[in-house]
Amino acid sequence: MSVEVITDRETWDTFIDASPSGLLFHRWDFLTITEQLTGYTALPYGIYKGDELVAVCPLFCKRSCGLSIVLSPPPLQAIVPYMGLVMGRDYTTAKQSKKESTLQVVAEGLREGLGNLAPDYLSMKLVPGFRDIRQFIRDGYRIRINYSYVINLAPPLETLWENLNGKLRTNLRKFESDGYHMEEGNDLGPLYEAVGRRFSQPEMNIPMVTRQYFEDIFRAYPEHVRVYHLYDRNGALKGVGTTQEYKRYILWVGGPKIDGTSANEYLQWLLLRDAKGKGFLEFENTGANNPNLNMHKAKYNPALSIYLEVSKKNGVGKVAEWVYSNIVNRPRIKRRVVSYID
Repeated sequence: MSVEVITDRETWDTFIDASPSGLLFHRWDFLTITEQLTGYTALPYGIYKGDELVAVCPLFCKRSCGLSIVLSPPPLQAIVPYMGLVMGRDYTTAKQSKKESTLQVVAEGLREGLGNLAPDYLSMKLVPGFRDIRQFIRDGYRIRINYSYVINLAPPLETLWENLNGKLRTNLRKFESDGYHMEEGNDLGPLYEAVGRRFSQPEMNIPMVTRQYFEDIFRAYPEHVRVYHLYDRNGALKGVGTTQEYKRYILWVGGPKIDGTSANEYLQWLLLRDAKGKGFLEFENTGANNPNLNMHKAKYNPALSIYLEVSKKNGVGKVAEWVYSNIVNRPRIKRRVVSYID
């Protein structure tokens, strides 16, 4: 077989750990926890060239009202920004001819696996750096470009400081002189309460994912997922955020302003320094697709990183997508019909 569902956790995680593009979002426990939360069935497909496992692709499948929906990742309010294909560890360094032949095998394997699922609606958000989507284009997929922010941590810390917006540097000096400091925590309560309060406001269109999901992820990956609290001189909480620290340092879920201060600016700078000190090569700050956040995130002089979404739908899928976007996705209705949000 050129494609099959992998049932062995060690085989899967060994491949993800070895691949440069494998992220925490792809690891076995992350997939199973997401499956339990969303009600989508996780299908961890492996694609083979002969006996060699050359790529994996976690798909999440659900049948609802007669529709077959296949997603990677499943809908999780930007908590999982991308997922999709993971190529083997030798792919990035292979000669172009080897890359092309491998991608042909991967495309054939995906066609076989998806043919068995027969989705009415299919969407995959591919990891940053995966740009050769010619096979998807040939197969009639619709392509959408998404963005993330990435800071190269190779320069000295002094250079990273000088690259910051001038006004931001002034603000950061003030927070430092006022005695603000960061501590790693083990309690998700402050984060969840801060984000929950923000998302409950009428202008927000993002109901909050249930707390149990985050707690399960933190228990599964205590060495890779962390929560940080920012305190003022008197010990009052002024900022909170979480990171993923696995291959790349990702500012994952951050809290909104607390008491109206801009202390999160200082928290982000301290996290950037933390990533640099731990030897990470990149600091990723997701959310570049949100115009309300762009000016704040751009102050740190990041580069834009592209990740691509490929999707396909038949006539029934088009109707379902419209209903979801225009009716079900409204916060009040969504809270009634989606089980994993508060």
